[in-house]
Amino acid sequence: MFGQVRKRLFELETAAKEWKGGAFDYLNTLPSKATPESESRLRQFTSRLTIPCPDGEQRLFSLHLRLTPGAWRLYFFPVQSAQIIVGYIGLKIV
Repeated sequence: MFGQVRKRLFELETAAKEWKGGAFDYLNTLPSKATPESESRLRQFTSRLTIPCPDGEQRLFSLHLRLTPGAWRLYFFPVQSAQIIVGYIGLKIV
């Protein structure tokens, strides 16, 4: 799993460096498929997906990358150009 985590983190780092403003275009920027959580999962797991960040803000992390094999996820939050916060890496939240 370490290799998958490392690969996805490097993809996020590259995307953050190339992000020049505006909304983060995760669909066309990341080589791996990133998806937001469904509305039903957001409602069900709001407390588990709301994560304290280094800047003191609490953010709802919805965007995630899948890590295979297995049901691992890497949740991230694009804050601004060149800054993406990783909130959680681990098994799918249930």
